[in-house]
Amino acid sequence: MMRLRSLPSNRSGASAVEFALVAPVLLVFILLLVEGGRMQWTRQTIQEIAVNSARCMALGTASCNSDSAVQAYARSLAIDRGVSLGKATVTTAANQTCNAVSGMNRVSIALPYRVASGLLPAGPTSLEASACFPTVS
Repeated sequence: MMRLRSLPSNRSGASAVEFALVAPVLLVFILLLVEGGRMQWTRQTIQEIAVNSARCMALGTASCNSDSAVQAYARSLAIDRGVSLGKATVTTAANQTCNAVSGMNRVSIALPYRVASGLLPAGPTSLEASACFPTVS
């Protein structure tokens, strides 16, 4: 049995208390890193989809010969890469000016984005990507 006088010098549970104080903060920090990585991966993936779709549109291949065909092409690329563009807005425009260059084909994607379990309350509600590619004559 422990004496009351020896209680202030007893250190047997100090590590457990320190871990109990630090563990929740460490866990939240790790989850924020994972969620931030997922958000950046998704943003990069939809940017790649926009670039490939704009290129397909500019080349005028059979799979991209209309606006609806380009949108379907973008959605199929997204499925191949593990991103759902189900509620995304995919817009196409021909003969646009991009970065002061005219005659470009533009594909823009706006994807509603929800941070998992509300970890980042100030996180983005939408991820956007846009790409231009010159029209091939």
